[in-house]
Formats: sequence, C-alpha cells, structure tokens
Amino acid sequence: ETTDFHDLFEERFRRFPNLFVDAVPTQPSLNMILSLDPAVGASQWAALEARGNDPDPFLFSGQSPSPLFGILRNNGYEITTTHKDTYFGNKKGPYVDNYITIYERTVCGLLDPKIRALSFWGYCSRIDLEGRRWDDLSAHRTAMPVLQVDVSGGPQFVMAHLNYPGHVKRYSYRHDDASEFSAYQARYLERSNFAARQLDAIVRYLEENDPGAILLVYGDHGTMASIGVKFADNPTFVVQAHYGVLGGVYPRDACAAWFDEAAAAQHYMSVLDAVHALLRCLSGGESALAQPRDRTIFFGPARGQDLVGFDEYLYE
Repeated sequence: ETTDFHDLFEERFRRFPNLFVDAVPTQPSLNMILSLDPAVGASQWAALEARGNDPDPFLFSGQSPSPLFGILRNNGYEITTTHKDTYFGNKKGPYVDNYITIYERTVCGLLDPKIRALSFWGYCSRIDLEGRRWDDLSAHRTAMPVLQVDVSGGPQFVMAHLNYPGHVKRYSYRHDDASEFSAYQARYLERSNFAARQLDAIVRYLEENDPGAILLVYGDHGTMASIGVKFADNPTFVVQAHYGVLGGVYPRDACAAWFDEAAAAQHYMSVLDAVHALLRCLSGGESALAQPRDRTIFFGPARGQDLVGFDEYLYE
C-alpha cells in the first residue's frame, strides 16, 4: 500500500507554506521549541558548553525544565514524550509525566550502514539479524499505542519524534553525486510513504476517540541535501535544505486565526511561530512571553552569519 505524505497533507491538514525551523540539527531544534525563545535556548546551550558538558539539556525527556512543558503542566496537562530509542536521554526526568522509548540506543546506531557490519567484530550486524535494525521501518509500529492516551483523565500533550522520512547520511552523502541523490530519493519516498500511513492512523484515531484534539506536525529540520556546500558559496541552498520543512495542523481550521496572524508579519512561518500561535489559541490570546523573542538563527550551518528571519530564502 502506498500513501503519499504530501497528498495526505493537502487532503487532511492545513499546510504551512515556507515553514522553517529555528535551529539545526535535531537536539537544538527541539530544545529551541521547548524553550519557547531562541535566546533562552542559546544561553542554556552556551552555559553547558562553558561547563564542558555535553550540550544536550535533554528537555525532551524531562531531565531539564522546559518552559513549554511548564506552561502546559501548570494548566493541568499531562505531558508524554516518546521516541524509538534513548537518543533524548536514558531516563525520564521530573519535568514530564511519561517518557516512552522502545529500546536503548547504542553506538551501533551512530554508524553508517555501509560499515556497520564490519564494526565491533560483527556485533552491530548481529543486532540487525536479531531484528533490532536501526533503520527498520517496522520499528515505530510499537510506538503507536502511546498516542492512544486516556483523554478522559484530563487534557493531554503528547510530543512524539519519528525519524521518517529522514535526512541524508551526514558523513557520507555527496551533493554533487547523481547516484547518491537517486539513492536518497528512493529512500525518502519509501520512508515518507511509511510516515504517511502512520500519520493517517493517528488522524483516524483522533477522529474516533478525541475529535477535539489538535495535531501539529512539523519536521525537526530539512533533508540536509546541501551537506558539503559552504554557506558563503550558496546560502539559499544551504538554508533551504537545512531549515526548510514540511508542516501543518489538523484539523485544517484549528486555531486558524492565530496561525494567520503568525504568518501575516512575514512571508514565512517558523515552527516556533506555530507553537506560539497554538499556545495563544489555547489560552484565549495570551502570549507565553513577557516580551518579543529574538528571531536570530543560532545553530546549524548558518551559525555566525547573523541571519535574522528567512525572508531571503523562501521556497514556495
């Protein structure tokens, strides 16, 4: 069965044109959202780097406090986060109610598939044979039950991170190799169709069990297809490939006035803009911030370029 991700979006979701993330790659991207303010995310990251710690505050797993989760919990929401493995932390912290993973992440998951079978005397290939393939499309099927939360017990906020369709292999992909692009394109289509089936199942569940729910879907960052290209040589390609994402909201008319307002000030919307619009919608117009946030891009291939906004990098 084939379910096209983009067709599903056009049919069931309100798609946000020219949607960008505020940071790249995954960890700072999600931390920026959970911090609600790029300045907060940047200062937190800098403080950890200054202490010599791994600059991953693990907001997703609740090991560090998140302003977004804090606001929602203070308003009676139960917070659940889920990912296929322990990439966002190996334990649940006190700042979320539930943190659900399928299996623990090991060093094998960091290896390129081309060398995985040769690593650690075949240990990683044995993991593959045992059915714990890191790139297996079936891995997320067991994550679906976590989305079937008990809505009768109060308001729920579920943040699920799925690795589909996924970006290029960061350390082996060559942007100027036609065969590399073709291989990635085939992989992207296969995995995006799988993601579409998962998303369709989630929408059908919400229709039957929680028709008042709002589902916000977005990429954590782009395909990274410009890996190897210097920002100075082709800034448009670098920014669009790293920061440009697909995203939208279900149902199509959910919080429409607030999303319209968020996009009205410019010709694009960032994922952080969308999250703030959602919070304003849920709160009857109240802003989550005492003062306007800094719009500077802090992380990723454009770091240090003092980019403010994405006006020059629109893709549709």
